[in-house]
This record gives sequence, C-alpha cells and structure tokens, in this order.
Amino acid sequence: MDANANDGAREPRPFVGINFTCCNVYRRIYKNKAGDAYEGACPKCLRKVKLLVGPGGTSQRFFDAK
Repeated sequence: MDANANDGAREPRPFVGINFTCCNVYRRIYKNKAGDAYEGACPKCLRKVKLLVGPGGTSQRFFDAK
C-alpha cells in the first residue's frame, strides 16, 4: 500500500455545540482560521457568538447562548 494513500483525508474540524436559547436551536460552531476562537451565529435570528480559546479555558464542549 502506498504511504501517501491518505494524503487526501482531512482532519476533522474542531467544534463546540451551542444551544441558542433565543430561538431554541442547537448548532455546531467551528474554530476560526486563526484558531483563537469558535465563531458562529444563530441560524434563525443571526445572533452572533464568539468563544475565545486560551490558557486556563474549559474542556466543556456544549454551551447555552442567551
């Protein structure tokens, strides 16, 4: 088998789950290109959310945005 056979495979994008309580909708938001925050918006009302990444953060993967 060729050692480069998996070159086309992508690494999974890091995400966190957000429950947008404004519209009672769950959505994944993904890490931005800079890798310093998770950014996204409510799919119904477009309310934006940004979770910063840094030392002393949390290992929590699911959040409520109010």
